[in-house]
Amino acid sequence: MGSIEKRKIVTAIVIVPPLIFLIAMGPPGVVILMVLLATYLGLCEFYKLALPDSIRVERWMPITLGLILSLLISRGDVRIVFPFFVLLLLGLSILFMVTSKNLSSAISGVGIAFFGIFYIGFLLSHISLIRNLADGRQWVLFLIATVWAGDISAFLTGSFLGRHKLYPKISPKKTCEGLAGAIGGSVLTALVFTSLFLPRVSKSSTIFLAIGIGLLGQAGDFTESMLKRSAQVKDSGSLIPGHGGMLDRLDSFLFSAPFLHYSLLYLMKETP
Repeated sequence: MGSIEKRKIVTAIVIVPPLIFLIAMGPPGVVILMVLLATYLGLCEFYKLALPDSIRVERWMPITLGLILSLLISRGDVRIVFPFFVLLLLGLSILFMVTSKNLSSAISGVGIAFFGIFYIGFLLSHISLIRNLADGRQWVLFLIATVWAGDISAFLTGSFLGRHKLYPKISPKKTCEGLAGAIGGSVLTALVFTSLFLPRVSKSSTIFLAIGIGLLGQAGDFTESMLKRSAQVKDSGSLIPGHGGMLDRLDSFLFSAPFLHYSLLYLMKETP
């Protein structure tokens, strides 16, 4: 085992227990604060990668707007999201038209800024929405356990059994075997978790949720790999020793959290 792997294990041992304790014992507001902090750090890293030559206001305005959007959604103010997006697009358009040298760079800047707010601010806020549901504490822990199990299983399966490359142009180390391992690890962990903490959830629903989380977790990882490859960097940042930046830890949650939230809304509606 190399030094990088050892640092990852030590970091995980230090971070995971207090994280689980805060979610399990704290009120919903604790999760909202954690999501806002993760959103802020993730947006900072995203714009550093995607807008490396931008001036300060071109980064801080979308970061601030992303935090406001995340807070609105986390508080359940979903009806204001669409008009907020309209005003957001208008504000970003004015900002980049004023600060950019030409029209093409302004359009590019608006698109990148808007995408970052949606990609991190909007998607990640669904973790707070999950916490606000019935049994929300358990479902947030379910999401974390299933995502991490998928990531670990993908790494181990790909390392020992990986032979067939999944998409080498984006992520050369990802394999089909690793993807299968991610889904298998997610399903197994989800079944164990629901049997212990959510016994009323059927096995078929659990498997459906786990497969979706496993697939979308890997899709999130691919998306961030594409971003880092375009920026020609190995990690999104150096915030967490052995783990890179915040985006390197969030990528698997960005697509899986909305999937779990809306799936739970449907399942709760169908269940008498």
